[in-house]
Amino acid sequence: MQNQVFRNFIRKILNEEKISFSSIAASIKGSSDFNTLINGGFIAHMPAITGGGSIYLKNRIALEKYYAAKFPGVEAGNTAIGNIHAFRNTKAGKRQSQNIVLIRGKKPVLLNELTVDLSFYTGAFGAFSSILLHLETDKICFVENLDSFLLAEQVIGDDFTFIHTYGGIGASVVQKIKAEEILVFPDYDFIGLHTFLMVKNIFHYTKLFVPDNYKALYDTKSRTIKTKQGREQQPSKQVLECNEEIVVKIRTDIFEQKKFLEQQALFK
Repeated sequence: MQNQVFRNFIRKILNEEKISFSSIAASIKGSSDFNTLINGGFIAHMPAITGGGSIYLKNRIALEKYYAAKFPGVEAGNTAIGNIHAFRNTKAGKRQSQNIVLIRGKKPVLLNELTVDLSFYTGAFGAFSSILLHLETDKICFVENLDSFLLAEQVIGDDFTFIHTYGGIGASVVQKIKAEEILVFPDYDFIGLHTFLMVKNIFHYTKLFVPDNYKALYDTKSRTIKTKQGREQQPSKQVLECNEEIVVKIRTDIFEQKKFLEQQALFK
């Protein structure tokens, strides 16, 4: 039974050293792997008078070696490669973001402690790509969608450095940024609002980019909030509880009209 449930069981034993027998899933207790841990002296069962009892850690060093051999690579970054070796499935375990970013702009930036002439790379190749360790610039704009990222200066201007993150905008990327002005340019839906509030929670001065003609675009270019399966996108707790005027405005539009505006609608 080489899966994440069994892996979590071993980690719990190593962390807590003693857990109740009744709290262990039946699939684990009935497995050959569990019997191996008992018969091999890694763990032991301590019965109680009333039945059940507990499982306790008997040989930490041996169990840690067993864990490392059975789940290689899992603790070293939680990557798809580690998951395939541990669980035979790249998506079985939570994967740590590798912080791959695309950057474009007209000004030099300090990227991973090196000065990068972003204007050259943007002009020659359209964008610059890197694993992000640290980025420092005056003004930065997070752009949700790739096609909008490649055209963002058309609606926002050349003063900002634009960044698009592989796999979506996450806190692990945002925390590596240093800038005097931060702008978020998302779709104007519940997910976009949540992303904005996530960035704003890290940098309180973050602003949401909303075009001056938002209402006209919403009236003529918005589309249904429902997914292909017919379900409606639902707001997060942060979005529901936010009192910021622009968030309330967009949230109310979605609730009342059942529509949202995609950021691509801003481009001609």
